[in-house]
Amino acid sequence: MREREREENKRLEFQLRKDQPEFVKNFYCEFDEDLDGDPAVWVWIVVGDNEVESDDFPEHLKATRSWISTALSKTDVERWPYMWFRSESEVDATELCTP
Repeated sequence: MREREREENKRLEFQLRKDQPEFVKNFYCEFDEDLDGDPAVWVWIVVGDNEVESDDFPEHLKATRSWISTALSKTDVERWPYMWFRSESEVDATELCTP
């Protein structure tokens, strides 16, 4: 990862942690280019096992998109966001540790 990407990643993750919703247990950001060659960020989001089956989950998906978009805006990181969700039971505790 280039220095600029490292700095953007650091700023973005700091902002996301600062405003992290309660239903998000953990997350990890990856910076790269998407299939069109445009700058992108993949945000891997871990939620509680009960969250996935909750009636509130569709609303939490919308809130998550807003959380990420707001963080990108506040940090001036110009990348297209992609979100991936996993439940806690699907993820090894060390799998999504921030490098």
